[in-house]
Amino acid sequence: MTTAASPPDGSVDHDDEALSWGDADDATHVDAAHNPVVVKDRGDRDPDAPETSGALIGFGVFGGLYLLYTVAWLLTASTSYVSNVDTVLTVFVEVLRFLSIVAPALWFTVVLWAGRGRRTRTRLLWMLLGAAVLFPWPFLMTRSFG
Repeated sequence: MTTAASPPDGSVDHDDEALSWGDADDATHVDAAHNPVVVKDRGDRDPDAPETSGALIGFGVFGGLYLLYTVAWLLTASTSYVSNVDTVLTVFVEVLRFLSIVAPALWFTVVLWAGRGRRTRTRLLWMLLGAAVLFPWPFLMTRSFG
């Protein structure tokens, strides 16, 4: 066993040996300055590649959740009425009512369509964001459970 650094008196200092990475002239010695690490580029996701089973389950769960959201918004919008207002406001309320009903289905479709070249994790995070933003609070707050 050879040491890279030993005291002048010839004794072996094991503390210095622990800090040594071997002889620089050794053929197996690796120096990071001379051997740069090659990093592969991930590239874009192939849109024609099939989804993994985990991704399909995740998208199915979010699809079912968004379907429930659509039904909840439909029930809420069909039971709320605006009366004694002018025609412009009535049209505006009806447009907003329609948008509130189709928003969950629209969000689900847009995330799947616009994110088809993206990573699955990114698309699932967008689905999670939509589930938080589009939560049907009026449905939950106007129902009595008990």
